[in-house]
Amino acid sequence: MNISNSLAGISQDVAEVVDVLVPVGGSHYNYTHKRRYARTLDVLRENVSNGQHVLELGTSHIIPIALKLLNPDVRVSVTEFDLDLPISGSMVCSVGDEQREVERYSVDLESTELPVEAGLFDVVLCCEVLEHMDVDPMFMLAEVNRVLKPGGKLILTTPNITNSRAIWKILRGIEPYFYMQYHKDRSPYRHNFEHSVDTVSALLSGAGFSHTIWTEDTFENPVTEDIQLLTNAGFKLKMDRLGDNMFAVATKVSDVVDRHPGRIYV
Repeated sequence: MNISNSLAGISQDVAEVVDVLVPVGGSHYNYTHKRRYARTLDVLRENVSNGQHVLELGTSHIIPIALKLLNPDVRVSVTEFDLDLPISGSMVCSVGDEQREVERYSVDLESTELPVEAGLFDVVLCCEVLEHMDVDPMFMLAEVNRVLKPGGKLILTTPNITNSRAIWKILRGIEPYFYMQYHKDRSPYRHNFEHSVDTVSALLSGAGFSHTIWTEDTFENPVTEDIQLLTNAGFKLKMDRLGDNMFAVATKVSDVVDRHPGRIYV
């Protein structure tokens, strides 16, 4: 069952804004990520203060507009994927009738430094981006470290490859992935590396962050019958790692300490 549009347990003001920005009949992608957007905003608001500067990597347009409505004193900059644009400039984020002009950086996050000075941002959002990296995710995280102030926060979300539905699939001989399909039109837009808590932890530690990571089901209801059977059979599953979406709140505590963590790189 799909729970992606459920806003149960979401802060009331966030739920009201997300309901307006992600209506029934709008963008299919946004609608299937509705709960994830709302949870991200809840987490973000716990970690950002008025007057601070937020950078969203690979902007959804939803987050800058939602922050305009929820916390208008928070400054927002974004990156996006059109490399034909100048490396820096401005863009207008649009969602429905709402618009917001923001600073924009057009960079390849795996190979191009952000055109800003070190320590500019208080918070960086990296939501549903990490799984698309196919060459060098630590380049991106090293840049995040560079552009964050000391003690600045990185909020990261990415699908969790060890979720309960993935376990259900594996036990039936089905690939556990979320979105690994190739496209008939040869579009490269797909997941290249879907992560576990351990791999995200290795990346964040290597990039100089202390961190808290947890999982939640934001896309589909969990599949619990196999989990119960495995538990009854004596398997000691990590029950807090079975949600289909991973959330991390990371704090910059040092410079990069391991540019190529062995858990990820060979």
